[in-house]
Amino acid sequence: MVWTGWFLDFFKAYRRELTAAGLAVVVVAAVAAGWYYYRGYQRQLAFQQYNLGLREYQEGRYDTALDTFQGLKDRGEAPYDTLADLYIANSHIALDQPEKAIETLGEALSRGPEGLLSQVGLVTLGLAQEMTGSCEDAVESLDRALAHKGPLRQEAMLGKARCNTRLGKTAAAIEGYRAYVEEFPEAETVEIALRIQRLEAQTGQSPQQATQ
Repeated sequence: MVWTGWFLDFFKAYRRELTAAGLAVVVVAAVAAGWYYYRGYQRQLAFQQYNLGLREYQEGRYDTALDTFQGLKDRGEAPYDTLADLYIANSHIALDQPEKAIETLGEALSRGPEGLLSQVGLVTLGLAQEMTGSCEDAVESLDRALAHKGPLRQEAMLGKARCNTRLGKTAAAIEGYRAYVEEFPEAETVEIALRIQRLEAQTGQSPQQATQ
């Protein structure tokens, strides 16, 4: 009874402060719950927009895919914003707009995506640079891509060998193609073998000399 009386006296004395504190807790809880719901809703919308853009890209509707992925990028929802950059760049490449792809990827890679996304971005950048004839830049991008683990190592090695061929770096191109065949023997094709033979002929070396 003593404690109950003390509590009632305390409440009467500080009822305004206690009521305000209670209302503040309720407001904070409501705001937190609303924000959590809002964030979940935004992520769901980003996921749906990503799937729409992916379907448009796969169906070859690159102009439409560009608009969809640009809208997704503007949402700023990770990781969909980084994925949007990659599909925007690839859509530009498909539309024969490599300069725009380079611009998009330069901005995206400056934000430093990690792991697989970094390798994908660098290989795509190298391809766009190769398309514009900027083979020195392409070799640099593809070298950076080869420093990352990921499934696009084959594409990076072939792109680098092609660019070294265009740059007149025949020995480096031969070395690149041979390294590719050695690392991926199951992927060796007649075309790769013919490329090596043509390059060896340009250097005046026989296949046996080129391997020594």
